[in-house]
Amino acid sequence: MRLERRHFPALLHRQTPEPEPWRWVPWVLALAFLARAAIALSNDFVLHPDEIMQYLEPAHWLVFGNGVKYWEYFHGARSWLIPGAISGILKAFDSVGLGQPWWYVPGVKLALCGISLATPAAMYVFARRHFGEYPARMALLAGAFWYELAGFAHKPMSEFLATAPFMGLLALVVRPSVDDRVWRGPVLAVLTAALRMQYAPLAGALLAVLLLRTRRPVPMLLTTAGAVLAVGVFDAVTWNGGPFHSYVLNLRFNLLRAPYQADESPPWLFLLWLALASGGGWAITVLQSLRNLRRYGFVLALTALALILHSAQEHKEYRFVFVVVPLWLMLGADVVTRLMAERSTRWHRCGMGIVATVFALVSLAGVLNLLPYQQLVYFAWSHETGYTHFVRREDPHFAAYRYLARTEGVKSVWQRGRGYAQTPGYYYLHRKIPFYNERTANDLLPDQAAPQNLVSHIVSSARDEAVPDYVLEKDFGSVHVLRRRENDAPVPRWHSYTPVMVDGFFAELVRRIDPAAPEPPPNAGIRFLCPVPSDGDPEDRTGCKGVSR
Repeated sequence: MRLERRHFPALLHRQTPEPEPWRWVPWVLALAFLARAAIALSNDFVLHPDEIMQYLEPAHWLVFGNGVKYWEYFHGARSWLIPGAISGILKAFDSVGLGQPWWYVPGVKLALCGISLATPAAMYVFARRHFGEYPARMALLAGAFWYELAGFAHKPMSEFLATAPFMGLLALVVRPSVDDRVWRGPVLAVLTAALRMQYAPLAGALLAVLLLRTRRPVPMLLTTAGAVLAVGVFDAVTWNGGPFHSYVLNLRFNLLRAPYQADESPPWLFLLWLALASGGGWAITVLQSLRNLRRYGFVLALTALALILHSAQEHKEYRFVFVVVPLWLMLGADVVTRLMAERSTRWHRCGMGIVATVFALVSLAGVLNLLPYQQLVYFAWSHETGYTHFVRREDPHFAAYRYLARTEGVKSVWQRGRGYAQTPGYYYLHRKIPFYNERTANDLLPDQAAPQNLVSHIVSSARDEAVPDYVLEKDFGSVHVLRRRENDAPVPRWHSYTPVMVDGFFAELVRRIDPAAPEPPPNAGIRFLCPVPSDGDPEDRTGCKGVSR
């Protein structure tokens, strides 16, 4: 208690807010959900291949039995927490007869949008106690409508999902009492770390503050230990391995991989990305906050910790430091409020109007991808997945796959020019049919110039491409769907529709960690069912001639 009396008032300077919370909070959150839903349902884009390959595709496989399996889910280097939760949503849709992508895809997006509302809500709660009521209202509005928080809300990435419990944990830190429900802080801290292992130091720092504030440290420590144990047991059960199997393997793998990524990116890259993505707002806010460390030091320290931890690693992607976005928005809300409060009433109102207009314009420009040099923020992966646009210029591959999911006569699909990780996957295709990418086609199709015995439909982005015996069925801008001219013949089926994609380099690193690790199957684990019946003749092997089995 001595430590809290001497240090925490200066650290947290908890305010005495108005007796009742702002009555418009529920309405702001409702509008925030509508903004997120509008973006989520208006477009499909992939910020990073992990979105589909590590979260949506495993969930689809778990519920529907078909999906591409990547090296992490072959060797057990990812937790099933996120795909397991998504599979619950898919199962719920399927149980009521809505197990098709035109239902479950928007359903999953809207569910994630709902979860994301925890972030602006927590921003309001924290800012209300830390800065005061009026800055809290500004923080709520900023969190509700800033384009990044709204635009990435429907993404199942670990960074985006872990930000919600982290912000909830931050809101607990400034509560008048942390002893009424001692379980909440530990659960939120462990959940943050379980969703995004790299956020564990941030969650641990906040949990330490709660432990120093509480009069019941033993129950809080026991709850923390129980939550950690639950995560370890869950991982052991789902992977049939030891406790924390996926976390340990993932950590050791990345440590082994680090030397191969040396000098990949400069340490200051996150600072540049944050400045570009905010239209300069992040840099201005931080510089103003540094003038009053007593008031802003706590949030600045968390920001610095997040940036230092992630800047130390060579491989950098903007999404890694997503947790910094709500932190700087809260700082900005208080900085602006205090600057305007120093003016006369007339200039205060005028100034707040100007700030609100600038915020709206910058956020609108961001969601339309019109901020200067904004494309540099997403350069790391946008060249692989097509388009990283929030509400326009959808990657036409998604429209093509939605079409194939609905169209009759689709017996097998060949995606030309892309690997599985750069496709919408079985999650959008949603058919138990052979699905070839560039690599599996090279390995398994005996004659790519005339694949009509094996493939009914081809998806290609090559301009003016003509494939013998195929005709253009549907055009989606730069992406074309081709169909066999004679599409009545059967195609070779597979034993199971779970191709296994394990890069040789990744497999080698895993073997260095565990010499007993299983070898990736040949031909991506694809095995044909032969013979292929034709007109009821079980001995007809025409469709399998020349096919590797």
